[in-house]
Amino acid sequence: MPILRAEADIFPEKDWPSRAGKSGRWWCLHTKPRQEKSTARDLRKLEISYYLPQVIHHAVTPQGRKTRSVLPLFSGYVFLFGGEDERSSALRGDRIVSVLEVGDQEALDHDLHQIHQMLRSGLTVVSEPTVPVGAKFRIANGPLTGIIGSVVRRGKRDQFVAVVQFLGRGATVDLEDWQVEPIS
Repeated sequence: MPILRAEADIFPEKDWPSRAGKSGRWWCLHTKPRQEKSTARDLRKLEISYYLPQVIHHAVTPQGRKTRSVLPLFSGYVFLFGGEDERSSALRGDRIVSVLEVGDQEALDHDLHQIHQMLRSGLTVVSEPTVPVGAKFRIANGPLTGIIGSVVRRGKRDQFVAVVQFLGRGATVDLEDWQVEPIS
């Protein structure tokens, strides 16, 4: 399979989308798996402003060969900046699962701009998992389905703890992000 060049992370390249003098708002496009870069290419062809933060991922194959990939920082998501017409145009392809409406536009713009600055710094940036330390979660899959606890440690694997509050003691188990769901 041919290796594709890195997709531009922002369009238009010269300006931050919300500050380029165009009116619009941020939309979060939830893409089908592994369709983020293709979605960005489609948006570029349509001349729709977007932001697709990407990081360099280094790995080693089982044969010992080193590989370098450019992966989306937030897999499954591309941020579109525009109006209803641009949002509708983005939905015409079959790469988008849903469009998430953004309530606090200023906060998202600020957060995305900070991510953009971090990525442009040249420092190594890695994606943070979706399960933050200290958050309350319910195990959603496997033999422990239904157990409620919190994430206490991050490492190669998450440490999930179920606590007996009365005793102030608990037990831990290693889990993956996909095995737990947040409790509201």
